[in-house]
Amino acid sequence: MNITAIIAEYNPFHNGHLKQLRTAKRETNADALVVCMSGSFTERGDLCVADKFTRANWAIQAGADLVIELPTVYTLSSAQNFAKGAIKTLSMLGKYTLSFGTETEELEGLSMAAEFLQSESNDMSNLLKGYLSEGYSVAKSRTLALDKVRPDVSNMLKSPNNILAVEYMKAGAKYGDNVQYHQVARKPDDMKKYASSTKIREMLFAGEDFSKLVPDFVSLDETIDPNKYNTISTYSMQTMSAEQLRDIANISEGMENRIAKTDFESMDDVLGLTSKRYTRSTIKRIAACATLGLTKELVSLADEEKPYCTVLAVRPSKRKALFPILAESDGYFFFKASDCEFSSPVRPLIDLDEKAAKVQKLCKR
Repeated sequence: MNITAIIAEYNPFHNGHLKQLRTAKRETNADALVVCMSGSFTERGDLCVADKFTRANWAIQAGADLVIELPTVYTLSSAQNFAKGAIKTLSMLGKYTLSFGTETEELEGLSMAAEFLQSESNDMSNLLKGYLSEGYSVAKSRTLALDKVRPDVSNMLKSPNNILAVEYMKAGAKYGDNVQYHQVARKPDDMKKYASSTKIREMLFAGEDFSKLVPDFVSLDETIDPNKYNTISTYSMQTMSAEQLRDIANISEGMENRIAKTDFESMDDVLGLTSKRYTRSTIKRIAACATLGLTKELVSLADEEKPYCTVLAVRPSKRKALFPILAESDGYFFFKASDCEFSSPVRPLIDLDEKAAKVQKLCKR
């Protein structure tokens, strides 16, 4: 079976996503289109505007055949670990083509960038260490080092979708020929038909009409109240000791002490902790991890264990073709979270996914 996979958040699903799904299915001649989708949170640490089952059903209506959940432990991590986790999850498919959106039409150039970063020269490594010692984040340090060593690669990696594409290719190298690649170039059209999810969310919370930018089947009559989440998350961080915070994922280098010593009254106060090393997205991920109790121990568990996936939505006609592939893979396959036994090694990770869904439900308007 010729399978094409897409890694997505659909927060919310828009016309650009519809175009990517249709283009990927057509150009790769896919027998089945599988989406690995973030559950209740995004990679940037935000709560999703709609629950995971609603967003998964949008994907099915757009042409996807199966939507599986990207585990929360991977979602709330850096671009590099987000990509590694997604590729690990998709490894349960065996052979497949990964399709992704990019800001460039040069797939070969992205492949070259991935190979260069994979091999990392001594010059690159020394520059990277130098910038890290100056307090810059890993992503920023890499950009600054690349500006010196390979400005062509650096320019390519100044676009968010290109960054993720390269990270997917780096992570996919571990699986050899099992992963092929396909790209769909994204082109701006001055919001006549296409706009980013970020822009649509801004319009949503401002009460503006964005209907022309999303397919007819996408409805956001029920969405979240960001203020509810901000209150829950701020409270979670405020009530944790430095010792407890030290165990939370994404926290390092004494950040637990800065958080514990700060008297938070709002999420704006939390975001005031940003620095050269800790970007706004990193701080939001830390807040989300603290809210959910996502610890470094759970990250290690996910790294050490076999992959797992949970079905969010499926096209009935594809059940018999796709489910056996996942069931026979070297991983844990669940139709729903309750299928995972309490004795299962990945049960703590499933519980994390369920807790994330409960927080998302609590924050509905």
